[in-house]
Amino acid sequence: MKASPSRQSQRLTPPGRVLLLGLTLLAYGRSIFWLDLKPLWWDESLSVQRVEQPLLDLLAGALWISDRISSIRTIDQHPFFYFLVQGAVMAGAGIEEFAVRYASALAATLFVPAIWGLARWFVRRQLAPPATPWFAALLAATSPFLLWFGQEARPYALWATLTVIGVYLLLRATEAPALQRPAAAGFVLVALLALATHYFAVFLLPFQVLVIMVWAWRGRRFWAMGAALLLLATGALVALYAAWLLIGQGGGANFSEITLAILIPDLVNAFSLGLSVDYGVVWWIDLLFGALALVGLAWGLLDRRRLAAGGWLLPAFFILALALLLAINAYRPLYMTARHLSQLLGGFLIAVAIGLGVIWMRQRFVAAALMLFLLAAVGYSTLNYFTDERYAKDDYRRLGEYMAARMMPGDLILYDEPATKRIFEYYAPLTRVYTAIDAGAALGVFGAPLLDRSVDDTIRWLEEQAPHYQRIWLLRSGNHITLDPEGKMERWMDEHFILMRDVKFFSQSSLHAKLYLPTLPVFEGAPPPIAHPVLAQFGERIRLVGYAADPPQAADLPSQTRLYWEVTARPDRRYRYIWRRVVQTTDGALHELGAVEREPYEGDAATLYWDPDRIILEYVEMPPLAAAPAPGKHFYALEMYDAETLEKLPVTAIEGGEIAADGVTALFPVETP
Repeated sequence: MKASPSRQSQRLTPPGRVLLLGLTLLAYGRSIFWLDLKPLWWDESLSVQRVEQPLLDLLAGALWISDRISSIRTIDQHPFFYFLVQGAVMAGAGIEEFAVRYASALAATLFVPAIWGLARWFVRRQLAPPATPWFAALLAATSPFLLWFGQEARPYALWATLTVIGVYLLLRATEAPALQRPAAAGFVLVALLALATHYFAVFLLPFQVLVIMVWAWRGRRFWAMGAALLLLATGALVALYAAWLLIGQGGGANFSEITLAILIPDLVNAFSLGLSVDYGVVWWIDLLFGALALVGLAWGLLDRRRLAAGGWLLPAFFILALALLLAINAYRPLYMTARHLSQLLGGFLIAVAIGLGVIWMRQRFVAAALMLFLLAAVGYSTLNYFTDERYAKDDYRRLGEYMAARMMPGDLILYDEPATKRIFEYYAPLTRVYTAIDAGAALGVFGAPLLDRSVDDTIRWLEEQAPHYQRIWLLRSGNHITLDPEGKMERWMDEHFILMRDVKFFSQSSLHAKLYLPTLPVFEGAPPPIAHPVLAQFGERIRLVGYAADPPQAADLPSQTRLYWEVTARPDRRYRYIWRRVVQTTDGALHELGAVEREPYEGDAATLYWDPDRIILEYVEMPPLAAAPAPGKHFYALEMYDAETLEKLPVTAIEGGEIAADGVTALFPVETP
């Protein structure tokens, strides 16, 4: 085999070091830019939960799922190494989104110098044009795939980086007849770490064994055979354990059978423009990336000297991994998306970089124009990633903000399903609710369907629970495997409870919060007993006939207020109201302590549809007030106004209270302890 050029001639110059550092910093800056912009999604919450487990459970992959009645122990489908790294970061930086994802951002950053080093090895072996490392590093620093998974708290970016490092060390260890022991030791360590990061690292084993066996023909056959057999044995054990996880634990039920015609376009699109584009629009750009990659793969095969020097390496890297995947796929589907083969990203980018390097040797202007066009396409994908909600995930942050202002005593909160408990707890202030429950508040939080019961048993349980609560919330995402794939429980709730609200958190989201009332909040004739029967007439048609304000049961949760409305004739307008807790100081001024401003039932039961001679009960969440009452005379204050014109309605009659000097505010005295 032809000797490689001297290392001295390939030494990186000071300008080259600056350029490589600049590309690495570009990757780092892009990875941490708005790292916490997007909320965590369900998969990422599993990473948080994994890190929070005791060390032995983390290593074993144990994940506990709870519906708050019972718990079950499950096994995660990822090994442990990424979570050790993530846990080390979080131990020092906390549990905010930035800290949770920072390990992935670091992995995406490290990918740049790693792929530069691997591409440079190909140049030293004359298997790639001299410009290849720089094209590869630039493609890596701007990769939409690495942006996506460098900003996601999952193992895929780390796995891709470990693969590049491992391949480089393997090639370095076997490039000379004498084994390069430091590189070989490094390869063994990195290969084990890759297997401890993602079980699909076994798909790279045939390539690794092939490289070792080719090296064996140089005279080290005994040691090479032993190393290859040990590598295969390790891979077989990992593969058997992964198969037990996948099949024995019920995993992979949502995987579909694939063909090469499906797999190749999916991988090319993911590794070129990422997940933030419409394939039907950008397919021709994917073809350009794919064509450059084919040029890069062919360049090592079409010359006899390059082929003998290792021009077969890149094609074998892809062919062996894909062949093994498709062979297993014939028995059991394993592939969901390109992230399951992120170990192939480095090889793809090097192939594209070689293609650009070949053109650069012949027509620099054409190569530069191509690179600029590819960067523009990558920029388009990056812009979509940050700004287009079609490529966002479930917005649990907005759900948490929404629920924080609405959960109150009298509510039953169901998170569907129990495996989503950690993500709901991360954003919705459920820990406050748990504290209030422990203190005796009339609140309930459960995962549904229940773990130890069938869906039908869960429905019967809901029937038993409903009379004990005024409102029932169902917090649900369709972004995971559910215990109720037919939606039987939700359908039953729609049929047997009063659905007042169904809030989605952006147009493409499956995440929503549904609010039910167990009984109809409308009474004909005599109303139910009212704690504070009053009369506040606003204009000619709408009035408040009573209210009840429960004392706070938790200092940091809303307290329940019940407003009883009535109309004398069906309104022809939508009205909004402001319900406030105020204190009047000695100078007569009113100072607000807390307020709610909205349409009745937040517009879900608008005044346009109210019939006369009926009492309408509304449950209102009053924000938490200061722990100690402010000095002065306390009132509940009520104002009504036209939802369209914002014109306030005058208070035309009042009983049980007084009319403020402005003529539009009804005041009801509050006794303070």
